[in-house]
Amino acid sequence: MRRIFRVVSGIVMIICAGIIIRYFFSYEKVEKELENARQIVEQSELASLQQQNDHIIGWLTLENTRLNNPVLQRDDNEYYLTHNYLDEKSRGGSIFADFRNEVMEDRHTIFYGHVLRNGTMFGDLPKFSEQAYAEAHPVFYYETNDKRYALHVFAAYEATTDFYYIETQFTDYTYTQYLEEIQQRSDIKLPVQVTPNDKIVTLSTCTTSQNDKERFVVHAKVVELENKR
Repeated sequence: MRRIFRVVSGIVMIICAGIIIRYFFSYEKVEKELENARQIVEQSELASLQQQNDHIIGWLTLENTRLNNPVLQRDDNEYYLTHNYLDEKSRGGSIFADFRNEVMEDRHTIFYGHVLRNGTMFGDLPKFSEQAYAEAHPVFYYETNDKRYALHVFAAYEATTDFYYIETQFTDYTYTQYLEEIQQRSDIKLPVQVTPNDKIVTLSTCTTSQNDKERFVVHAKVVELENKR
């Protein structure tokens, strides 16, 4: 019996080791993919990267973090959960915009991404539940070939899919109600005034919980900066 137990234990350890190694290499692959994209943009411009995939619509960064990614968009919200910016299968997927959005033109633009444990993609997003972290990282930046935007964080919280925070169609009244609701839910308080005349961005990711319905959400006010050209 003990011999059988040792054999079973050994098999379990081998399987666990294999899973860990597979995860390690999948994370490493994601990092290499993103680094290649960054080098192309740094050496030339976003347009050079878009020549490789015309579904690339912009670039999202958060200073002093590992979030420095291309943003993609297709006609669905599924494809880029499992594909990188070259449309190759990838465990890390991509940061992508909701297919319903005219990005930065709509009242409410939504970006999605995986929460990876090494901090890539939206791996650090749940840290915005901490007031100190939010204060230290108050602004995301999003840019296209000719425009640049500052995204000033004003709310962050854990939600479930029971709360439809990804609404994109509003009347003036429902948009006002929506802004009030998400600010009431927030775990943080930042000195950002948001009115119904403002546009906002929502950054959405899963949590590390086993509950598939849980999401972590960060909301930011859109401020268009001086044009790049």
